[in-house]
Amino acid sequence: MSAPADQRLPRTMPADAAVPPPSSLLRRIAGQRAEERVYRALALAFLPSAVLFGLLAAPSIADQEELWPVWWTASAFVVGVLPSVALGIGALLLPLSVLTVIARVNVAGTLVVLASVPFVLMPVHPLTVPIWFANISGLGLISAVLAVDAWGAVVVAAAGAALTFVDRLPIPTAGDSADGVQSALYVFLFTLTFIALGVSSLAAARAADVSEAAAEEATVAAAADAARERERSRINELVHDRVLATLLTAAREIPGSGGLERRDAQRALEGLQALLRDDLAPADLSGELFVWKLQAIATELLPESLFNYDLDDSPDLPGEAVEALIDAAEEAMRNSRRHAGPANRTVHVHVGRESTDIDVLDDGVGFERAAVPAGRLGLSDSIEGRMRALPGGAASVVSQPGVGTRVTVRWTR
Repeated sequence: MSAPADQRLPRTMPADAAVPPPSSLLRRIAGQRAEERVYRALALAFLPSAVLFGLLAAPSIADQEELWPVWWTASAFVVGVLPSVALGIGALLLPLSVLTVIARVNVAGTLVVLASVPFVLMPVHPLTVPIWFANISGLGLISAVLAVDAWGAVVVAAAGAALTFVDRLPIPTAGDSADGVQSALYVFLFTLTFIALGVSSLAAARAADVSEAAAEEATVAAAADAARERERSRINELVHDRVLATLLTAAREIPGSGGLERRDAQRALEGLQALLRDDLAPADLSGELFVWKLQAIATELLPESLFNYDLDDSPDLPGEAVEALIDAAEEAMRNSRRHAGPANRTVHVHVGRESTDIDVLDDGVGFERAAVPAGRLGLSDSIEGRMRALPGGAASVVSQPGVGTRVTVRWTR
């Protein structure tokens, strides 16, 4: 009969994992680096902006229909609006490299259209109002934040402002130069404001990724230090409980001890030899304590993971099985932390009457199992070899590039 898990033991899980994301797409986005998430959020913002700016430009296009060749009007509208729409739609679907190419096309197309105005403007139809493309050119200039680095985006903003000034010169109004300067400054400052917001957001996300990577490395190092500390404690306990106790007993020369000193000395020698061979007999554990121990390790190595379990009423697990299962699972968690990259991780434990299973899953980068060298210690020795050496033990590692990895270790009574 299974005991209700959440009535027996607390679970370790992140707060934001309480309600699972509704789709695999959202789960994939949640597992991305902070910089990538911010980049995609900025690209997504171009979709509603492109629709709004396109609608606002429609009346001006109709008013100036006779002033521009049809091919130029159509090309300018496509260049000024469609790349921004593609950025918004592709933000959830396309790789970052493709989004960057689209943004660069948007920037280049906008600058080309602005530069073409003095050559295409019909002399017989002088403008009395700014060209309609000025209403949507900001989209292309702002997309520089996704196309180039910070200084490159500033250069794009300056180039857009300069071309805007040149484009205003043919308009026969009073104070042409002053009006052109004012328009150029408006374009430059407007564009630069949004570029600064985008650049600072990406920089903050990049800093968060660096901090997270450093924290992960510190976590792995702390786990290794903890393992060394456990080994030191093991040695200290042996020295204190066996060696020092034997020497103290011998020094006191307790009368009538019946060979107590000899027996203690023998046990001390056996303990030291076992330590050198690393075969000190581990203690048996109940299923509940076994789950507690695994939960502590998962919390230490994969604090962001989802930990769950099911526990049947069953005899204690023998110490040999406990040690092999925990060591193999710990190695699987450590491998996931080191190699899976940003991913959703789950540790599931089943303690039953007939068998005990531990699954360590992630949806990270994965790998080609056949490409892993046979002598790879993390898989061959620490996981599969350790479980093969345990009577009733077994292990399986299933992985696929771009899908993730599942490591299962099992012990059957």
